[in-house]
Amino acid sequence: MNSIESFKDLIVRSSERLKDFTKNFPLHDSQFTFNEFNERCYMIMFDEQRKAKSVLPRQNFFAKIEGLREVCSNCWKFYMNPRNKSLKFLDIKLGKQFEEALIDFFNSIGIRCRKVEGLKENYPDIAFYDVKGREVAYSEVKYLTAPFLKVYEKVPGRECYEGSTTLDVGRKIRSQRKIVEEEIDVPVFYVYWIDYPCIKGIFFMPAKEVYAYIDKVGGLEWTRREREGDFVGREKRILIAELRKVYLPLLEMGNFEELVKNLRLLTKGAS
Repeated sequence: MNSIESFKDLIVRSSERLKDFTKNFPLHDSQFTFNEFNERCYMIMFDEQRKAKSVLPRQNFFAKIEGLREVCSNCWKFYMNPRNKSLKFLDIKLGKQFEEALIDFFNSIGIRCRKVEGLKENYPDIAFYDVKGREVAYSEVKYLTAPFLKVYEKVPGRECYEGSTTLDVGRKIRSQRKIVEEEIDVPVFYVYWIDYPCIKGIFFMPAKEVYAYIDKVGGLEWTRREREGDFVGREKRILIAELRKVYLPLLEMGNFEELVKNLRLLTKGAS
């Protein structure tokens, strides 16, 4: 299957479970769906621009993609409102749902994998195995639904559709990088489940390229403002969220089809 067909399959398998789990969260109206409009956005805003290696202002696509202007307007209205005050532990629980959905999908197509448990803190989320049960790859999974709408102001030359691929650059990523570079001797991929109102799909970047990008931008591109859900405790408020960010370039990432091909080769193993 190509990237779009695979993502549609993933959505069919997981959307009801995800909708049920997030029923108390504020959702945009296209979340956990994929339609012809999203397919056109994927082809024009991601696939064509990736080949052209160019980042165009989102307004340049209005004439090419029917309905995009209206979707952008609604996106701004939805995401520029104050974010919900969900606590960090709820975000963590939500993240695990997407890990499990991907694990179920990969196993259903013969790519053996399972959640990483019982290892050191900050190991990647998913381990992949060959036919002999040997670990042959890992992946860290991120789910993103809110574009960084003003990234063009904060990081010149970037646009919301490609420059919202957030990675926190605090203690966890430093610890994880040390693990990946010093303890893991198999490929590691950072996998992004993108669910914007426009572009949707599964995208990935090898860990080496992720770390090279972090170094290239000096370790930090933006520090966001604090909000209520970032803290725990009433008398002594403790910050538990990471505010420091980099924004990986979506147009330099691989697509779902390429990820599946890589994982099939790695998990096939020697007979």
